[in-house]
Amino acid sequence: VRPNNQLRTRIAIIGAGPGGICTGIQLLKAGIEDFVILEKAAGIGGTWWHNRYPGAECDVPSHLYSFSFEPKKDWSRPYARQPEILEYMRHCVAKYELLPYIHLDKEVDAARWDDGSSTWELSLNDGTAVESDILVSGVGMFTELNYPNIPGVDEFQGTMFHTGAWKDGHDLTGERVAVIGSAASAVQMIPEIVDAVEHLSVYQRRPQWVLPKEDDAFSQEQLAEFIENDVAVPSRRAKIREGLEGFITFS
Repeated sequence: VRPNNQLRTRIAIIGAGPGGICTGIQLLKAGIEDFVILEKAAGIGGTWWHNRYPGAECDVPSHLYSFSFEPKKDWSRPYARQPEILEYMRHCVAKYELLPYIHLDKEVDAARWDDGSSTWELSLNDGTAVESDILVSGVGMFTELNYPNIPGVDEFQGTMFHTGAWKDGHDLTGERVAVIGSAASAVQMIPEIVDAVEHLSVYQRRPQWVLPKEDDAFSQEQLAEFIENDVAVPSRRAKIREGLEGFITFS
């Protein structure tokens, strides 16, 4: 007899970010409906739900940063901002009717394989459990915030938060701000706040390579070409992919 607090499913997917959303859609397209997507956050989108700092954007060109089966022809610029990417994720969930399979505010605390039953036993943060035959991890690379180990930081009396846990509604106008680090989120956020704050200090451990970035908004003529020409977006996507694969080898 299964406990009342245990859910039985064929496939359990952890994370409702791009990976989890894509997996769920492909399962539905294959006619498989016995699955759940477990998301610890209060909304879908993964890193694009969590990261809402000023200037948050993708560093992969927009036309490649989308599902091959659901191309978006009307990206507003070469490198999309967070709100536009999150809206694209929501569009995909709505179009493919994935929302009923997504369980929000469900964080997986532990996953254990049971040799006897050949099933996965998942323990959730609310005390419930999930049993599944197959487990898919779609947690991504940015699920845990990286805080620097700075002696005495607990004694700081001002407002302090991580870019990945931005305080919505906090107005930096006229404040003295210190930014620790100069990686991607800092590079995106600093230009957005520098003119509003009274004073800005950036603490950098080591210098970063900085390259020009062509990111002017697409013109109306370009958007019309993407939308009306059936080969425009696929060819642009293929060109971007070829360029990135020749530059980034991950070896």
